[in-house]
Amino acid sequence: MRLDLTLRLCALVFALLAGSAAAAGDVSAPPDTQQEPAQTLPPNPLPGSVASRDKPQGAVPVPDAGTTGQSACIDETGDYQTHGAKVTYVIGLQNKCDKRLRCKIYAYVVGARGPSSAETTMVLGAVSSGAAAKKTYAMPVKAAGGTAQVSRECRVF
Repeated sequence: MRLDLTLRLCALVFALLAGSAAAAGDVSAPPDTQQEPAQTLPPNPLPGSVASRDKPQGAVPVPDAGTTGQSACIDETGDYQTHGAKVTYVIGLQNKCDKRLRCKIYAYVVGARGPSSAETTMVLGAVSSGAAAKKTYAMPVKAAGGTAQVSRECRVF
Protein backbone atom coordinates (compact mmCIF):
# COMPACT_ATOMS: atom_id res chain seq x y z
CA MET A 1 0.00 0.00 0.00
CA ARG A 2 2.76 2.41 0.96
CA LEU A 3 4.76 1.50 -2.17
CA ASP A 4 1.69 2.11 -4.34
CA LEU A 5 1.20 5.56 -2.75
CA THR A 6 4.88 6.38 -3.25
CA LEU A 7 4.74 5.31 -6.92
CA ARG A 8 1.64 7.42 -7.53
CA LEU A 9 3.27 10.44 -5.89
CA CYS A 10 6.41 9.99 -8.00
CA ALA A 11 4.29 9.69 -11.16
CA LEU A 12 2.41 12.88 -10.26
CA VAL A 13 5.65 14.80 -9.65
CA PHE A 14 7.07 13.50 -12.93
CA ALA A 15 3.91 14.53 -14.83
CA LEU A 16 4.02 18.00 -13.30
CA LEU A 17 7.70 18.42 -14.18
CA ALA A 18 7.13 17.16 -17.73
CA GLY A 19 4.18 19.55 -18.13
CA SER A 20 6.17 22.54 -16.90
CA ALA A 21 9.08 21.63 -19.21
CA ALA A 22 6.69 21.38 -22.18
CA ALA A 23 5.11 24.72 -21.25
CA ALA A 24 8.56 26.32 -21.05
CA GLY A 25 9.33 25.04 -24.57
CA ASP A 26 6.11 26.60 -25.96
CA VAL A 27 6.99 30.11 -24.72
CA SER A 28 8.85 30.95 -27.94
CA ALA A 29 5.82 30.18 -30.16
CA PRO A 30 3.48 33.09 -30.85
CA PRO A 31 0.14 32.70 -29.04
CA ASP A 32 -1.98 32.97 -32.21
CA THR A 33 -0.19 30.09 -33.99
CA GLN A 34 -2.59 27.20 -34.48
CA GLN A 35 -1.29 23.76 -33.64
CA GLU A 36 -2.47 20.47 -35.14
CA PRO A 37 -5.07 18.64 -33.05
CA ALA A 38 -3.63 15.90 -30.87
CA GLN A 39 -3.81 12.41 -32.34
CA THR A 40 -5.87 9.94 -30.36
CA LEU A 41 -3.99 6.77 -29.47
CA PRO A 42 -5.32 3.85 -27.48
CA PRO A 43 -4.75 4.25 -23.76
CA ASN A 44 -1.30 2.98 -22.74
CA PRO A 45 -0.08 1.72 -26.16
CA LEU A 46 2.66 -0.88 -25.93
CA PRO A 47 6.06 -0.42 -27.59
CA GLY A 48 6.17 -1.74 -31.13
CA SER A 49 2.58 -0.78 -31.89
CA VAL A 50 2.20 1.21 -35.08
CA ALA A 51 0.66 4.58 -34.25
CA SER A 52 -2.49 5.39 -36.18
CA ARG A 53 -1.13 8.87 -36.91
CA ASP A 54 1.44 7.30 -39.28
CA LYS A 55 -1.31 6.25 -41.70
CA PRO A 56 -3.40 8.53 -43.93
CA GLN A 57 -6.98 9.13 -42.79
CA GLY A 58 -9.41 6.55 -44.14
CA ALA A 59 -6.73 4.05 -45.22
CA VAL A 60 -7.44 0.46 -44.14
CA PRO A 61 -4.23 -1.50 -43.43
CA VAL A 62 -3.59 -4.88 -45.03
CA PRO A 63 -2.53 -7.94 -42.99
CA ASP A 64 0.93 -9.46 -43.44
CA ALA A 65 1.19 -12.87 -45.07
CA GLY A 66 1.73 -15.81 -42.72
CA THR A 67 2.01 -15.70 -38.94
CA THR A 68 3.44 -12.41 -37.71
CA GLY A 69 2.83 -9.75 -35.08
CA GLN A 70 0.55 -7.98 -37.62
CA SER A 71 1.75 -4.60 -36.34
CA ALA A 72 -0.03 -2.74 -39.15
CA CYS A 73 -3.38 -4.30 -38.20
CA ILE A 74 -3.31 -4.49 -34.40
CA ASP A 75 -3.46 -1.78 -31.73
CA GLU A 76 -2.37 -3.32 -28.43
CA THR A 77 -2.78 -1.94 -24.92
CA GLY A 78 -1.85 -3.22 -21.50
CA ASP A 79 -2.38 -2.01 -17.95
CA TYR A 80 -2.84 -3.23 -14.38
CA GLN A 81 -6.29 -3.34 -12.78
CA THR A 82 -7.07 -3.98 -9.14
CA HIS A 83 -10.39 -5.38 -7.92
CA GLY A 84 -10.19 -5.60 -4.13
CA ALA A 85 -7.23 -7.86 -3.33
CA LYS A 86 -7.19 -9.34 -6.86
CA VAL A 87 -4.73 -7.82 -9.37
CA THR A 88 -4.80 -8.47 -13.13
CA TYR A 89 -2.79 -7.29 -16.11
CA VAL A 90 -5.31 -6.54 -18.88
CA ILE A 91 -4.14 -6.97 -22.48
CA GLY A 92 -6.35 -5.35 -25.12
CA LEU A 93 -6.21 -5.93 -28.88
CA GLN A 94 -8.08 -4.02 -31.58
CA ASN A 95 -8.14 -5.13 -35.22
CA LYS A 96 -7.81 -2.32 -37.81
CA CYS A 97 -7.84 -4.57 -40.91
CA ASP A 98 -10.74 -5.86 -43.01
CA LYS A 99 -9.86 -9.51 -42.28
CA ARG A 100 -10.54 -11.67 -39.21
CA LEU A 101 -7.38 -12.45 -37.25
CA ARG A 102 -6.51 -15.26 -34.83
CA CYS A 103 -3.82 -14.16 -32.36
CA LYS A 104 -1.91 -16.25 -29.85
CA ILE A 105 -0.84 -14.03 -26.96
CA TYR A 106 2.12 -14.81 -24.71
CA ALA A 107 2.63 -12.66 -21.59
CA TYR A 108 5.24 -12.64 -18.83
CA VAL A 109 4.94 -10.15 -15.98
CA VAL A 110 7.61 -9.73 -13.30
CA GLY A 111 6.70 -7.79 -10.17
CA ALA A 112 7.97 -7.38 -6.64
CA ARG A 113 6.10 -10.53 -5.56
CA GLY A 114 7.43 -12.73 -8.37
CA PRO A 115 6.73 -13.65 -11.99
CA SER A 116 3.46 -14.60 -13.68
CA SER A 117 3.01 -15.98 -17.17
CA ALA A 118 0.02 -16.69 -19.38
CA GLU A 119 -0.90 -17.78 -22.87
CA THR A 120 -4.23 -17.34 -24.65
CA THR A 121 -5.80 -17.18 -28.12
CA MET A 122 -8.06 -14.35 -29.31
CA VAL A 123 -10.11 -14.25 -32.51
CA LEU A 124 -10.63 -10.66 -33.66
CA GLY A 125 -13.36 -9.78 -36.14
CA ALA A 126 -12.76 -7.49 -39.09
CA VAL A 127 -12.79 -3.75 -38.40
CA SER A 128 -16.24 -3.56 -40.01
CA SER A 129 -17.68 -5.99 -37.43
CA GLY A 130 -17.58 -3.33 -34.69
CA ALA A 131 -17.28 -4.72 -31.17
CA ALA A 132 -15.99 -8.11 -32.41
CA ALA A 133 -12.80 -6.35 -33.56
CA LYS A 134 -11.87 -5.59 -29.92
CA LYS A 135 -10.94 -8.20 -27.32
CA THR A 136 -9.32 -8.12 -23.87
CA TYR A 137 -7.67 -10.74 -21.69
CA ALA A 138 -7.24 -10.29 -17.93
CA MET A 139 -4.17 -12.13 -16.72
CA PRO A 140 -3.91 -12.76 -12.96
CA VAL A 141 -0.66 -11.36 -11.50
CA LYS A 142 0.81 -11.31 -8.01
CA ALA A 143 1.13 -7.53 -7.59
CA ALA A 144 0.37 -4.31 -9.46
CA GLY A 145 3.45 -2.83 -11.07
CA GLY A 146 6.56 -4.35 -12.54
CA THR A 147 7.67 -5.24 -16.04
CA ALA A 148 5.33 -6.79 -18.58
CA GLN A 149 6.49 -8.52 -21.74
CA VAL A 150 3.78 -9.35 -24.25
CA SER A 151 4.21 -10.91 -27.68
CA ARG A 152 1.73 -12.18 -30.21
CA GLU A 153 1.53 -14.38 -33.29
CA CYS A 154 -1.40 -13.46 -35.53
CA ARG A 155 -2.61 -14.79 -38.84
CA VAL A 156 -5.60 -14.20 -41.09
CA PHE A 157 -8.43 -16.49 -40.00
